[in-house]
Amino acid sequence: MKSASLAIMPSIFKKHFLILLLVSSSIWCCFGQQATGQLVADFMGTNTNVAAYDNGYLEDLSKCVKWIREYHSWAHYEAANDFYKWDDVTQNPHTYTWPHHTKFMESCRELGLEVLIDALNKPQWAGSSPVPNTSGDGESANDYLEKLEFLGQLVARYGSKTLDDNVLKTADKISGLNYIQYYEDENEPDYWWKTPVWPAVNYAQYCNAAHDGTGVQTTPEFPLLGIKSVDPGAKHVLAGMAGPDTTYFYELLAASDGRIPFDVLNVHMYCTDQSNAYSPEHENYGYEKGFEDFFKWKDRALPEMPVWITEFGWDTYKAPDGQHSYTYASFEQQANYLMRSYFIFLKMEFEKAFMFMAADVNSENTLQYSSSGLIRDKNSGFAKKPSYYYLATMQNVLGELMYNRTVAYGEEFGNNEVYCLEFEHPGNEDKVYALWVRETGSDNDNGANTVYQLNLEVVPSSAFSILPKDLDADGDTASVELNGTVVDLNLTETPLFVVAKGLETGFEEKISEAPVLKAYPNPARGTINLEVQLSSRSVIELAVYSSEGQLVKILQPEKMVEKEAFYRFGDDFKSGSYYIRCRSQWGTEVERIVILK
Repeated sequence: MKSASLAIMPSIFKKHFLILLLVSSSIWCCFGQQATGQLVADFMGTNTNVAAYDNGYLEDLSKCVKWIREYHSWAHYEAANDFYKWDDVTQNPHTYTWPHHTKFMESCRELGLEVLIDALNKPQWAGSSPVPNTSGDGESANDYLEKLEFLGQLVARYGSKTLDDNVLKTADKISGLNYIQYYEDENEPDYWWKTPVWPAVNYAQYCNAAHDGTGVQTTPEFPLLGIKSVDPGAKHVLAGMAGPDTTYFYELLAASDGRIPFDVLNVHMYCTDQSNAYSPEHENYGYEKGFEDFFKWKDRALPEMPVWITEFGWDTYKAPDGQHSYTYASFEQQANYLMRSYFIFLKMEFEKAFMFMAADVNSENTLQYSSSGLIRDKNSGFAKKPSYYYLATMQNVLGELMYNRTVAYGEEFGNNEVYCLEFEHPGNEDKVYALWVRETGSDNDNGANTVYQLNLEVVPSSAFSILPKDLDADGDTASVELNGTVVDLNLTETPLFVVAKGLETGFEEKISEAPVLKAYPNPARGTINLEVQLSSRSVIELAVYSSEGQLVKILQPEKMVEKEAFYRFGDDFKSGSYYIRCRSQWGTEVERIVILK
C-alpha cells in the first residue's frame, strides 16, 4: 500500500484575513511557524436572498457557511423610481413594506454571516431589455444612470460612511450602517441565451462607472454614483461571468483604457456538457480543465487579483420518467461533490467559493438550477438534504482552521486516485486531513473505495476520523488504527476527516497547552468580556485585529500572567468582525468576535 509523506511546508493559500501568530522576539519564534491565510469559515459561501430571512432558515445556513452572496433584486427594492424599499417604511408602489432587507442584514450580522450583495434584475419601469441601461443604446456610461444611482444609494446605506441627508433618497435617511463591504455590480453580463446581448465594450462603460463614477457626473438628480466614490473602503466585485472563457474579460479590460475597474475577479462554473453533469475532478468537465486557460490569462494579466467563484453546484431532482436537468446528481453525489469542490477551489487558490443555491427554487422541477439547494423548497417543508449535513460537518471540523497544502491530488492508486488536503490550526500544532478517492476516468461517483495509509511523519497524542453523515451535523466520529506515525484508513468518495492532535514538532518536551479564550457576549452590542485561561503561568500578549488583519488595539502588552486574566473592551469599536489573538510561550489562540452597533 502507498503512503503519503507529510513534510511540513509553508501555506500557499492567498491572504485575505491575516492573523499574525508570530513575533520577532526569540521567546515566541521557537513555538510554531507563522501562519497566514484565511480560516475555512471565511472561504465557504452560498447564494441566497431575503427568502432565507422570510422563511426562517437563515440560522440553519449559518451552520454550513459564514458567507452569503445575496441575490439583491433591483426590481424588488426600487419597484418604483426613486422609492427604495430597504427601510421597512416605504410601500410605493405596493401596499406593503416587504422586502424587510435591513432586518435581513441585521440577522446576518447577529449570526456571524458576512454578505456579498449582488445587485441584479431590472425593474419594469426601467425597461424590458436585460441590459440595465434606461436610456441610449448602452454604449455610454450615462445610459446606466438609474442603475448606478441604485448602487450608490445601496452603498450609502450599508457602507461605512455617514452622508448628508440631502444626497439620500431613502425615506429614513439612514447611511453609514457599516454592514457591507463587498458589492457585485450585476450577474453574468456575458450571457448568450437572452437578447439583446451585452457586448463587453458596453459592459465596460457600466463597470467603470459602477466602480468609482468614471464617465458620469453627479447632479442633484443623481447625487451618488460609483461604489468607491460613495464609500472608498468598499470593494467592487466584478459581475460573475457565466463561464471561465477569457474573451469577455480581455475585451472588458481593453475597453477600460488601462484601468482595472474592479477589486475582485468573479466567475461561475458548472461541471456539465449541457446534457449531463460530472464530478468536480472530471478529466474533461471538471474544474482543473475548465479553469486551465482562465488562470493562465489571469496570471499574466492580473497576477495579484483575488478570484472568487460565486456559482457552482448540482441539481438533485430526477422525474419519475427519468428526465433531469443537465446539472443533475443524486443526493449523495451532490453532497460529495460540493465538499470536494470547496477543497479543489482551495487547492486552485480561489479566495472564496459560493455554492448555488441555499434552498431549492422548485424541488420537483427538471429545469436547471431549480433543485440545487442544500435545503428543499417550501412545499417540501424546507427539509435538509444530505449536502446540508455534510457542509455543516465540514464547517464544524474545519471552520476555525486554515488550508495549508495539498498532500495528494489525483495520486494513482490502482484503478483509483486519492486526494488529500492538509489543514492547520492557527493556534496550536493540531492538523486535520481531508481525504477521498475517485475511480480514475469515471464520469460520476460509482462506489469507489480503497484501503490507504496516511503517514503523519510525527506521532500525535491522539487521532480520530470524522465521516460526514446524513441527519448528523457533527458527522460520525471513530477511532483510527495508529501504527507509529501511520494511520490506516478506508477511503470512499465521501471526504473523510482525520484529526491529529498534539503533534510533536521535534522539541524534547511540549510543556503546556495553548491559552483558552472565552469572549462573551458574542456577538456583542457594546462591551465584551474576555477571559484568558492558562494551564500554567506564562508571558502573554493580547491584541485585537480587524477582519482585514490590521492591528486595532493591544489589550495586554507582554506581561507575566498567572493561570487566568480578565479584560473588558469594545465600547469604542465600530461594528464588524474582529479577531482576538492571545500569544503565550506555550502557544497561540485566536477567537473571532462580532460587534453590533
